[in-house]
Amino acid sequence: MTPRVLLTATLIALCGCGGVDTEVVLKRPADPSPPAAPRATPGQQRTQGGPQPPLRPELSPAEEQRLAEGARQDIGDTARRIAELEGRPLKPPQKEALQNAKSFLDQAQTALGQRDYPRAANLASKARALTDDLAATSK
Repeated sequence: MTPRVLLTATLIALCGCGGVDTEVVLKRPADPSPPAAPRATPGQQRTQGGPQPPLRPELSPAEEQRLAEGARQDIGDTARRIAELEGRPLKPPQKEALQNAKSFLDQAQTALGQRDYPRAANLASKARALTDDLAATSK
């Protein structure tokens, strides 16, 4: 008995379809296809010249200046607040929040240096919100 016939008979027996005219079709899996080319990460498109920087919204000079100044202000305020908080006894969740605030602050400073003002303002705002909450709960 061939393996295909044996498998078919086993399937019929297990399904309880012994007296019914049933056709079982067995197929072998297709050969694996060659590995796919790496995909671009979100916000990144691949070209022949390599990855392109993410797209940024066009801002007026006044809007860029407003965002840059706001980011610088939040970065300065948050850096001072972090220095204050590092001297306080903090519980583990508060220490984790402080570490997150530091990470956001570092990313905001990097974005500011790259002239990515919307991102810098967003990250600085997140860092400031975390430190404001920590300052209120760790008194």
